[in-house]
Amino acid sequence: MLPFIVAGLTIGSVFALAAVGLVLTYKTSGIFNFAHGALASAAAFGFYWLRDLHGVSWPLAAALVVLVGAPLVGLLLARIADLLAGASLAMKVVAMVGVLLAVQGGLQLLFPPGESRQVASFLPSDSFELFGTPVTVAQLITFAVGVLATAGLTVFLRRSRTGLAMRAVVDDTELLDSMGVAPQRVRRTAWIIGSMMAGASGVLLAPLLPLDATSITFLVVTAFGAAAIGGFSSLPLTYAGGLAIGVGQSLLQKYFVDATGIAGGLASSLPFLVLFGLLVFAPRVRRPSAAEFLRRATRPAWTAPSSVRLAGALVLLGVLVAVPSFGADQMLAWTRFLAYVVLFLALGLLVRTSGQVSLAHVSFMAIGVAAFSHLAVDQGWSWPAALLAAAAIAAPIGALLAVPAIRFPGLYLALATLGFGIALQQMFYAQDFMFGAGAGLTVPRPELAGVSFEGDTGFYYFTLAVTAIVALLVVGITRSRLGRLLRAMSDSPTGLAASGASVNVSRVLVFCLSASIGAVAGVLDGAAQTLVGGDQYQPILSLQLFAVLMIAVGGVPWYAVMAAFGMVVAPAYISTDPSVTYAFMLLFGCSAIAFAVMPPDAGTAPMWLRPLVDRLAVRWPSRRRPPAIPTAAPAPLPAAAAAGGTGLRVEDLTVRFGGLVAVDGVTLDARPGTITGLIGPNGAGKSTVFGACSGLVNRSGGQVLLDDRLLSRFGPAVRARRGLGRTFQQMELFDSGTVRDNVALGCEAGFAGFNPLAHLIASRRQRRLVRQRTDEALAMCGLGELADRQVASLATGQRRMVELARCAAGRYEILLLDEPSSGLDKVETERFGRILTEIVEQRGVGILLVEHDMSLITSICDEVHVLDFGTKIAAGSVGEVVASAAVQAAYLGHSSDAFGPQPEGTRS
Repeated sequence: MLPFIVAGLTIGSVFALAAVGLVLTYKTSGIFNFAHGALASAAAFGFYWLRDLHGVSWPLAAALVVLVGAPLVGLLLARIADLLAGASLAMKVVAMVGVLLAVQGGLQLLFPPGESRQVASFLPSDSFELFGTPVTVAQLITFAVGVLATAGLTVFLRRSRTGLAMRAVVDDTELLDSMGVAPQRVRRTAWIIGSMMAGASGVLLAPLLPLDATSITFLVVTAFGAAAIGGFSSLPLTYAGGLAIGVGQSLLQKYFVDATGIAGGLASSLPFLVLFGLLVFAPRVRRPSAAEFLRRATRPAWTAPSSVRLAGALVLLGVLVAVPSFGADQMLAWTRFLAYVVLFLALGLLVRTSGQVSLAHVSFMAIGVAAFSHLAVDQGWSWPAALLAAAAIAAPIGALLAVPAIRFPGLYLALATLGFGIALQQMFYAQDFMFGAGAGLTVPRPELAGVSFEGDTGFYYFTLAVTAIVALLVVGITRSRLGRLLRAMSDSPTGLAASGASVNVSRVLVFCLSASIGAVAGVLDGAAQTLVGGDQYQPILSLQLFAVLMIAVGGVPWYAVMAAFGMVVAPAYISTDPSVTYAFMLLFGCSAIAFAVMPPDAGTAPMWLRPLVDRLAVRWPSRRRPPAIPTAAPAPLPAAAAAGGTGLRVEDLTVRFGGLVAVDGVTLDARPGTITGLIGPNGAGKSTVFGACSGLVNRSGGQVLLDDRLLSRFGPAVRARRGLGRTFQQMELFDSGTVRDNVALGCEAGFAGFNPLAHLIASRRQRRLVRQRTDEALAMCGLGELADRQVASLATGQRRMVELARCAAGRYEILLLDEPSSGLDKVETERFGRILTEIVEQRGVGILLVEHDMSLITSICDEVHVLDFGTKIAAGSVGEVVASAAVQAAYLGHSSDAFGPQPEGTRS
């Protein structure tokens, strides 16, 4: 066993070295470098080119690669990272995936795959015995390099001024900047060090295996598992994780060296099984910085008029119908193009509509075509039955991938899907129930109702029909309730949950739908080729699919058409030489980088073109009614409110964050038909109370009740459906939608709830009620003229009003309003106060109001509670609170004048 442990420590040290550099750049920039393995691959080839092809001595070659080339690459990546500051997670991922594709494509153009390349061993080959086991000096040096580099970097981070600045840049960039240390310089240094570690790992790996760009890239992706063990934060734990994975792989190879089943792929899949397991079962990983969650400004929402889009679709359909007349020599490419349109529609539903990142969609193609072939060929199922079964088999696998999406949305989901794709290839592709070890799988073409589609032209038209059906299905989904929920989830999962919809149900649904449609695409693509093997479904293709989808312009289904054309048809018409594929990979990678760093409006139609397109439109009579004037009998409240509920009660609420007590034994009430103020200095715990009431913050003690029913064990969506609505200090609007869309979801999200069927289908009564309450809320808040404006284009005061209208449209009993007048001027604040009183009087709801504008508090509140350092220090009417000496000392600075003119009594 000891020889395998020694070998595992050696290779594990290389993985650990790469992982430490990966974690360092992630900690300091908030950008996860998916191209880290590609950098190591480039370093290995660079070392090979210098030493083996041009005779440069190995010390000089290693120095040129690690100390010169890698820092230059680090500077380039640091520049890209600077341009991505404030970008969305999807933009950061697509940029790093673009770097990976560009490096990969460039390497394959320079060093075409297929040739046998091997770097001669350059470290000393002498050996010695350790407990009777021979250990080479090369192994010892490799292990020592990893240990010393990690130890040195750890000391550097803890002792040096630059190292301390690297740690500080994660926690408070502005404070670091105010102290005269430029955050950009600190991050630049981190990228240089991280790139040097990737380069060193590539040089050390070079003599250990045949040179192949894809193999080394995904071998170094093993570092992702080590980074997960280190919590994507701790360098020593990351290094230990790399060693553990290396030893684990070596021991698995020892015990399963002759295994031919799933166990035979355990060793190579171990890092990804570790990664996926940690993301599914481990406690939540600490996020590195708030920068990861900043959103890029929403792209302008101009779209071509519906009549123009319909005409364009008919023209496109006509062109596709005519393809056999002008593209007969490329029928395979055109048929595969249609299959890829289906695939991009599936991926777009997940990525572009719901805002989730998936890097495993080629895996669903593989699952679909393998399942179909076994059912149709081996079991003799009919073509339609086998197709539907393949789609059904992919759905629960999609649900499995949704688990990380529920626990760790965003980056960690991208890592989980990438790990899933690699593990599927290494463990399952060679199994008999997938592709097996033979020449591949036969995929038959259909024969339906006596009509055979065996011919290329016939099958092309069959695929066109299926593609049209899928396109209509996806368009229908995007315009349905589920589509509205998915777009809202993409913009603000918190806002959607606080409106009453279960975000987790939406995530699972879209994963299942996307996986099933991806499986259908796999069947169509496989039938076009008639014979397929696992080599056609490499995980790197998933990365390329994601990048191409992101850079394609237009809405559904146009982005799918453009992406599929670029992936399949364009290369086929240029040449069938593999170098064309590599060149397109390089092109797609560079385009993805450029797209990610472009201004938000760069990918939209030019301003000069929009009026021209608009003039082409056919004007249909508008069927949309103007917002209704609020009636005296508005749509009904929840049953509890209608029956005269007791409202919200918070009893002895305590919230702790680690050793800090943010809220300490607070008790308060908010009754229907009244406005209750909650005031206190900054940091007093007001927003924390709101978070605990709405289920977004875990309480440490106490209870939250609505109408004497405990809410404490429910999440935000259930509490919203029970009658608890809220706004946020940092507004949680659905920026890609219109004002009407945002307000309508205040009511519609509650109907969706936790029921998957209700996410898909809305009853006629529900649609009528949503329209009614939306019109009422728009009119009540004075938003009728803005109803069709995109929310992202509104001023702060208007956006605040939209968030209030969304609450007014909902069927809530109590509204929690968190600093709703923030950013408003005096006139806007006075108008806002009048609207709040109208909502209470007309709807009978209660309002709990956190506010710093004391003139607003004194003019509309019936009762006020005061917090200081998480403890309630006063409660009562406005006059009683103003007269409290404790309040004046803690909040008003001994001056009751801060309240402004005092009312004679409470709000009438």
